[in-house]
Amino acid sequence: KGKKVTLEPKEGEEAIAVVIDVCVCADKVSKCDGMFLYKRNNKRWIILVELKGSDLEHAFEQLAFMKNQRQEYKELYNLFSEEQNYSLHEKSFIISNHILQRTEHQKLENSNGIRVKKILHSAATKPIPNLRDYL
Repeated sequence: KGKKVTLEPKEGEEAIAVVIDVCVCADKVSKCDGMFLYKRNNKRWIILVELKGSDLEHAFEQLAFMKNQRQEYKELYNLFSEEQNYSLHEKSFIISNHILQRTEHQKLENSNGIRVKKILHSAATKPIPNLRDYL
């Protein structure tokens, strides 16, 4: 639906985009659209991403279900966190054409038990959001 996001690593960093919906999880059970695995120095991030039009309540539900209920997420998390000399950070983002007031954002976080770092605006006439800028 025209929503895009990127994570552009700089020299010495690594980033992998993982398509969750239809590829890693091909079933009809709730899931988010994608994930980035990102390394910088001695830190790692596992970043869940939901691309959404305006139904942000559903986006929060999908991210929470992916993180808390999907075995695929747990397996990827465990694989990415195997090396003990790295600190691992979990982040979630929604890419949408709709922005929430801060109070509504907090209400959806609390009711779904998940923190969403940022809801980023994506439109064909604007630059594609780079998640690296928000870590």
